Amino acid sequence: MVKSSSVLMLVLQLACIILTGFQTAFAADRQTAMSSGGGIIYNPDAPTFALPRDALDSHDIPFSNRSDSRPFGSYLQQTLDFARFADLFKAINATVGTLQSRGEAHITVVSPPEHDRVLKPAGVTIEEIEDIARQCGLQSARLQPVCVGRFSGSLPHPMSEADNGTFLLYSLVVADVFGDLAGIRQEVFKLYRKKGGEGALFQPEGFWPHVTLGFDRRDLFIEDGIYKGSNYCYAPIHTTK
Repeated sequence: MVKSSSVLMLVLQLACIILTGFQTAFAADRQTAMSSGGGIIYNPDAPTFALPRDALDSHDIPFSNRSDSRPFGSYLQQTLDFARFADLFKAINATVGTLQSRGEAHITVVSPPEHDRVLKPAGVTIEEIEDIARQCGLQSARLQPVCVGRFSGSLPHPMSEADNGTFLLYSLVVADVFGDLAGIRQEVFKLYRKKGGEGALFQPEGFWPHVTLGFDRRDLFIEDGIYKGSNYCYAPIHTTK
């Protein structure tokens, strides 16, 4: 049984390596264009913000388990060092003065709604998702900053009275230049389909990596009608030592 498990782990590692190669070829042009600013429209009055060059390097940060039996409590994240984002948050908040920070930094790779509404009903467990992430080297994913994203306005379709009024949200938009995160999502999709999951319900490429920096009321998500790709860009960002 131990030997069989070891062989399975080796096969998964090889699959991640091969898939990453395909993902790199597929994503390179699109993500490189994003990370180099191609096609990005910034607000004309937006300042340029600074970010430490190693802010998105998480190879030395332990994997963080996000398994919780409560509704929407389980998800997959790449854990980052918040200390490397603290100055960026302060610089942004200096222009606003009303932002809250979670005091931590991460990139969501598989969201709570994806887990609870799609993957879990098909029999894919959070433990299986985390095993895939570990074998594919989640904490060593290679990423590049794109811009500071901002949403300032009212939600297009408020779900309750609590969602009325305006919201303010800032995030760091990130490029998955080598397809490392996309490769993990593709492996999760393959397991999901193997277990009989309906393909139309889970889109491996349908995610927009970002780091939430601060908000005035709460974070906002795709379910709120907010997309956090290059369309979300508000201000340029440059890296420092």
